[in-house]
Amino acid sequence: MLGSLYSGASGVKSHSKSMTVTGSNIANVNTLGYKFNRVNFEDLMATSLEGDTGNKIGKGVSIGSVQNIQTQGSFEQTELETDVAIDGSGFFTVRDEAGNILYTRAGQFGYDKKGFLTTEDGKFLQVKDIDPESKRSIGNLKNINILDQIDPPKQTGDGLTEGTGISIKANLDSNAVPPEIPFDFENVTADMYNFSTSVNVIDNQGNEHAINVVFRKMKDQAEQTDPVTGQPIAGTEIKNNWQWLVLVPGDDLEGGTAGVNKAVGGGIMTFSNDGRLLTQTPAEIREPPVDPVAPPGTLPGPAELVPLPRDVALPVLQVGIDFAGAGLTQTIGLNFGKESNPDNPSDLRSGLDGVTQFASDFNVHTINADGMKSGKIENIFIKTDGTIEGSFDSGNIKALGRIIISDFKAAEKLTQKGNNYYVESFESGAAIEDDPGKNGLGTVHSRSLEHSNVELSSEFVKMIEGQRAFQASAKTVTTSDEILADMIQMKR
Repeated sequence: MLGSLYSGASGVKSHSKSMTVTGSNIANVNTLGYKFNRVNFEDLMATSLEGDTGNKIGKGVSIGSVQNIQTQGSFEQTELETDVAIDGSGFFTVRDEAGNILYTRAGQFGYDKKGFLTTEDGKFLQVKDIDPESKRSIGNLKNINILDQIDPPKQTGDGLTEGTGISIKANLDSNAVPPEIPFDFENVTADMYNFSTSVNVIDNQGNEHAINVVFRKMKDQAEQTDPVTGQPIAGTEIKNNWQWLVLVPGDDLEGGTAGVNKAVGGGIMTFSNDGRLLTQTPAEIREPPVDPVAPPGTLPGPAELVPLPRDVALPVLQVGIDFAGAGLTQTIGLNFGKESNPDNPSDLRSGLDGVTQFASDFNVHTINADGMKSGKIENIFIKTDGTIEGSFDSGNIKALGRIIISDFKAAEKLTQKGNNYYVESFESGAAIEDDPGKNGLGTVHSRSLEHSNVELSSEFVKMIEGQRAFQASAKTVTTSDEILADMIQMKR
C-alpha cells in the first residue's frame, strides 16, 4: 500500500506543478511576444511482479519536461514605427549594458535619452550596416543611435557626372539690345546685363548660397575686310553672341566686398539664325596688362572676358568659386544644353534642349542645381527586410542599418530569463544570424506587435484536466490511507 501512497503523491506533486505552468500561461495571455509552455508528463520506472519481463507495476508520474512552444502569435496594429513584429521564425537580438546578448520576440522598441533604439527596459536593439552595392548586411552587430543621425552635406557638383552642377533651360530674346554700360566684374549692377536668373548652390560645408547667372548680349561685328582687295571676307561676321557670367554676393566670397555682386567666371555662347545653340566657349576674366610706357597716373583699362580653348573632354563649362570659410575653390559645372549638330540636319531638336535664342520674351523653363544641406533625422521607416531608413529634413532618405534576426536549430530549448528574454543554451545550439526573410527566417513588420500565442480555451481545458487529475491523485492518497487504517484495525 505504501507504493500507492507514493504514486498518488507523485500525481499530486506533478499536477500541482502543471497547474502552475497553466496558470502562468493564462497570466501571460496579454504579454507581448510570450510563448506558452507545455508540460510533458512521463511515468516513473515500473516494478516487475515476477521475473524480468511480464507484469509491471507503475510507481507514479513525474514531469519529464516543460516545453516552450514557439508558434506564431497574432499581430496588433499600432501607430509607432518603432513597434516591430516578426512574421515567421527567429528572434530580435538585443544587448544589455554589460554586453550580454539576449533574444526576444517582443518588439516594442523606443528611444532612450541618448537616441539609441532600445527595449522598454533599456536593452539595445542589434543591427548591422548595409553594403551599398549588394544590399546585404555587413560587419558586426552593433547598437544604433537614431536621433543623432546626420545626413552629411553634398556640395553642388562640377558637372562631370550627369545630374551634377547647374542645368539651365531658357530662352534669350533675340531682340534684346546689347548694354552700353561697360561691364564691371568687381561690382556688377543690373544695367550691365540683359537677363538674370538665380539658383541656390551648396558649398563643401553645407552652406547654401544664392547666386545669379546673367546673360549679356554682345554687339554684332561686321565681316572683316581683305586688306588687299578691300572686299569683305565671307564667314567672318560675328553675331548672335552672348556672354554668360556667374555673380556671387561679396558677403559670400572669401575676401569679398559686402553689398556688391562680383562676377567670378563666365563664357560665351553663339546661336544660329534660327535660335539654336551653336557653340559654347569657356572664358576667363582677365585684367589688362600694365603698359610700362604709359604716363604716370594713367588708369588701366577695364577687365575683359577672354575666350579660352575648349577642352573637348569636359561635357560642360565650369567656374571656380571661393566661398567664405570653405577653404577650397569649388568648381561648379554649368550645363546650357547640347550644341546643334550641323552635320545632322534631320535632328530637329538639335541645339534646342537647353538655352535658345528666339524673338520672344526671356523665359527660364527650368533651372536646377544639385547639392544638399546637412539634414537632421525626422522619421524612420522599417522595411520587411529589416532595413531602417531615415528621412531627413534635407529631403534625403537613406538606409541607417538593418535589424538582424537570430534563430536556433532547437529554439524551444532556449533558456528563459524572464521579461520576455531568452539566452542561448547548449541544447538550443548557437545562434544563426541573417537578414530578415533570408534562409527561412521571418520578415519584420513595423507598426505591429506580436501577441502571446496562448489559447485561453486550451488552457482552461488543461486547467480542468489538471484539477481532475490532482483530485484523483489526492483520492488515491486518501484511499490508500484508509486501507492502511483498515489493515491496522484488522490486528485488533
